[in-house]
Amino acid sequence: MGTPTEIIFRKMTPADIDAVNELDEKCFGDDAWSVGFLTSEFRNPNTKYLVGEINGEIIACSGIEIFSDEAEMTTFAVDPDFQGQGLGKRLLEETICLAKKFGATSMIFEVRCSNVPALHIYQKFGFRKVGRIKNYYIDSEDALTMSGEI
Repeated sequence: MGTPTEIIFRKMTPADIDAVNELDEKCFGDDAWSVGFLTSEFRNPNTKYLVGEINGEIIACSGIEIFSDEAEMTTFAVDPDFQGQGLGKRLLEETICLAKKFGATSMIFEVRCSNVPALHIYQKFGFRKVGRIKNYYIDSEDALTMSGEI
């Protein structure tokens, strides 16, 4: 297993889709995106995806869709085997940099109400809860909508 300093972030390629799908399934279970949906999202000219690799293994990914000066973070995942090492913070930093590169000045996204570690990271970056979506996830858990300037 690698350490956080060994992670390499890069743009996702079509060859990464199967590995990202496996990561999605590991992180999100029944809420994971299908290979077909990932492929469709990847082909959207307004979406940008990052992967994080350690020793050639994809252990993190994030995606954004750019709408003028706002980015919607569409996915954000760190392999559970690598959580608690600061990789979520580093992935969020990289995701924000990517959004800024494409002209975004703010970001919005949804997160499970029960995902306390993610909520802490997002709040440290200045994101605030701006709404709640009832029964957002397949298991009927609510989502919090978060937003902030970047």
